Amino acid sequence: MSNNQFVIGGMLLMLLLFTLSACDGKNQDTIETKQINEATAVNKNVVVIPDGNIAVDKLLDPVKNDDVMVLIPAGEFIMGTDDVDASGKSQEFGFNEPLYLPEQPQRKVNLDAYYIDKYEVSNAQFKAYLHGVGLYSDAQIQSVVSRLKMEQDNLPVRSIIWRMASEYCLFVGKRLPTEAEWEKAARGTDGREYPWGNEWNPDYVNAGQGEFDLTPVGSFEAGKSFYGLYDMGGNVMEWTADWFEAYPGAEYKSPNYGQKHRVARGGSWGGVGHYVIPHYFRASYRFNFLPEMALNDVGFRCAKDA
Repeated sequence: MSNNQFVIGGMLLMLLLFTLSACDGKNQDTIETKQINEATAVNKNVVVIPDGNIAVDKLLDPVKNDDVMVLIPAGEFIMGTDDVDASGKSQEFGFNEPLYLPEQPQRKVNLDAYYIDKYEVSNAQFKAYLHGVGLYSDAQIQSVVSRLKMEQDNLPVRSIIWRMASEYCLFVGKRLPTEAEWEKAARGTDGREYPWGNEWNPDYVNAGQGEFDLTPVGSFEAGKSFYGLYDMGGNVMEWTADWFEAYPGAEYKSPNYGQKHRVARGGSWGGVGHYVIPHYFRASYRFNFLPEMALNDVGFRCAKDA
């Protein structure tokens, strides 16, 4: 392991700590490290990653884990929606994006076969990655585990910026799923509204009601998706590989389109503004966040080519 790799690795770990500290509303001076000066705080929730990428192809062998992947067969599925906000809820509640429009037009998409994780990446898996990657000291890892509340192994990992989620997937021989891959794995070939079917059921998902935080991955058997994946509708939202762009043939033009925001899919335990709004747990809904944001209800799962 080169000195440069160790420095870059240490900076990424410190950036995780710094971002979470900012999200908690604490002053950045509470992070006692000179490395944090390499990052520039844009606002209390965002940090800018310094230049320099970890040479993923030169890392140690992938960590051994017992995760399970599901084969999604090649073929067409229905992506997006043609629904409209006839009730005017977008204006009534002042949502960041109008309801349904970023998901239009609905169309058929043909995908090659691929594999995708049956479960969200857990704390145990991410801690194994931090140890196995060979870039971080034990003290750095313990600091991150404590700050990100990663002590319970079977909870999904969260507060991970997009770049570290991507690097984890690459390290274990996988990648982040595309939007289309995520949506097909969630709703199958019948165009269902939610991963489990077309009717909202709060008992099928950790959407925040009755739960005050994360639940262990795979806790909601009845909420499994068309292909048998767990937590596609709740627990944590999940990063995908794609930028937030307009779909082909779309008329709506979001100010957030372009290579600025990455797409996250699935609802979360935090609900939306402390309310459980079923619209946000639909399989076609597109969240979008700056990739440098580390949110306590955003995690990820990985995919790979078949």
